[in-house]
Amino acid sequence: MTTDAMTTEIIQIIVNWLPILVLVSVFLYVARRSQSVYSGRNGKTHGEMLEEYIVEMKRQNDLIEKIVQDQEARLQRLEATKRSSSGSSGGTGGGGAR
Repeated sequence: MTTDAMTTEIIQIIVNWLPILVLVSVFLYVARRSQSVYSGRNGKTHGEMLEEYIVEMKRQNDLIEKIVQDQEARLQRLEATKRSSSGSSGGTGGGGAR
């Protein structure tokens, strides 16, 4: 076998195996990408991230509920103040220019 024949045979082997190597490389790349999606950027699993999200949502809901309660109490105080001030005006036509 001559050197030219060996070189040609090696090139043929490389050309024949190249599509298979490309397919295997693409498969490994996709497998790693999908694994990183499910494990998250900080190494946590999808379930752990969802649990943290649920805890954070509960905390935010509690905070919003407290704000609503404070606003309702403030509204009740304002309504009580308005009722007491309108009842004590005596119909003198208050509410002039300030």
